[in-house]
Amino acid sequence: MSRKNLSQRDLAEKLGFSRSHLSHIINGRREPSPVLRRLILDYLPEYTFDDLFIIEENGGNVRAND
Repeated sequence: MSRKNLSQRDLAEKLGFSRSHLSHIINGRREPSPVLRRLILDYLPEYTFDDLFIIEENGGNVRAND
């Protein structure tokens, strides 16, 4: 987000989600849905899935990278 000079609010608005929902995902309190992961990847095409998300081996959770 910082490379694109976007705040959480800006990115959330562009993706059609609330800032608080996106904040919970970024901070690891919620898992991003497949739809949200796809929207983020579509909005940031210069990044790969592995650049933006971490898959935790202790259950397969997916969370946004910081």
